[in-house]
Amino acid sequence: MPESVTVLFATPEVSPLAQTGGLAEMVGGLARALSGLGARPIIVLPGYRSALSYPGLKQVGPTLSVPMGEEDVPFTLLTGFLSPNVPFYLIKRDQYYDRPGLYGEDRGVYPDNPLRFAFFAKATLAALPYLPAKPDVVLANDWHAGLLMPYLVEMGPTAPKGVFVIHNQGYLGLAPMSAKAFIGLAESYYDLNGLEYFDQLSYLKAGVVFSQATVTVSPTYAREIQTPEGGHGLDGVLRFHAAKLSGILNGVDYDIWNPATDPHIAAHYDAEDLSPKLICKRALKKELGLTSPDDRPLLGMVTRLAAQKGLTLILESAPDLFRLDVDLVILGSGDPWFEERLTRLAATYPNQARLVLAYDAPLAHRIVAGSDFILVPSIYEPCGLIQMYALRYGAIPVVRAIGGLNDTVRDYAGANPTGAWDNGFKFSQFQAFAFFRAVRRAIELYGRPADYLAMARAGMRDDFSWTASAKAYLKLFQSL
Repeated sequence: MPESVTVLFATPEVSPLAQTGGLAEMVGGLARALSGLGARPIIVLPGYRSALSYPGLKQVGPTLSVPMGEEDVPFTLLTGFLSPNVPFYLIKRDQYYDRPGLYGEDRGVYPDNPLRFAFFAKATLAALPYLPAKPDVVLANDWHAGLLMPYLVEMGPTAPKGVFVIHNQGYLGLAPMSAKAFIGLAESYYDLNGLEYFDQLSYLKAGVVFSQATVTVSPTYAREIQTPEGGHGLDGVLRFHAAKLSGILNGVDYDIWNPATDPHIAAHYDAEDLSPKLICKRALKKELGLTSPDDRPLLGMVTRLAAQKGLTLILESAPDLFRLDVDLVILGSGDPWFEERLTRLAATYPNQARLVLAYDAPLAHRIVAGSDFILVPSIYEPCGLIQMYALRYGAIPVVRAIGGLNDTVRDYAGANPTGAWDNGFKFSQFQAFAFFRAVRRAIELYGRPADYLAMARAGMRDDFSWTASAKAYLKLFQSL
């Protein structure tokens, strides 16, 4: 297969059209990087309310339809461009996608998500004749696109190759057995070796079982999901299909995340001159109403407020943490339980803690630029992007040694006489004291400004751009 391979990204998100997390940034970044290597990316996603406001959309072809149970359900296909060489297509069916959220709202997930994303998979295939080229590969992202894998198998040997990407093994895409009526596969697909998952159906399992290759977003996570602790009930399935499973680390789009050019931050800087970073720190503290002296360490978190992100460690270690004489800034939204308790935490430490309950991309840039350290104490983390952003911005990451965090952060083991520095701090056990000890080690380094600066510079010089990852994806596509 030549490098001009056409890759159809079937995805529930892509930035800036629709985003709840890192998946959206991965799809956009990988698509642009593949285009730069001579491949032809085409992105297909649902026509969410947020996506329909994107400028320059045009309808392609006639009204189309796909069978959903006993009825044919119509949709229209809209197109636009993320960048000159990256077109996208929206599956417009307002009944399914014209809603305030992508997957749910404060009351919970939409109960018809299995129907919505079965429709998305079928409509994506129905749209193939109207795309600018026939795909060589369908890259199906997460459970939302998992049904594409068995649908491609049903199409036979002329179908595009099917590659399934697991962004988060914790979301299995479960549906009741009654969903078979609208999924529409032959009965043989629903047994224990197919979609069946403890008397339910799993769209994520469909992607793993029926793909020709399965990828997850870091090498360490590829190993973790094959264990009972990380597999969420599918570890045996993943071990059985281990020969086609690989881990390719996500990358960073340095056109967007670059402290030398970032339009969202107060001052620009690079690894040669970090002194303007202090201006960013002062501006962030002023914006959030923190009045501490410049030399107080500033810890930042940009995260979904969910149990996965290790927020219980923040809550449990707070008394010890704030006795270290630090400031803490948290940006995120999500689980009401964590929103309430973190709000209470910020009220308990009004001179040291700030919580912003929002998804605010420009503020995320300002927090990364203004922080001295970025905390990522996750229970599990398939890849993680925030630690890679932090490294480029000279904010030293303090992370749990799992998933992509383990693959990107090198734990500080003391000054290296050769001048080669580690780039962060890691801890292994999911315990408040283990987390606190890692933060304490970081604060001790901060007390030695020359050493802190050397580590920050080392992290800024690490290269996690998409180029290497895109080449790995191209190699995989060619092997199929």
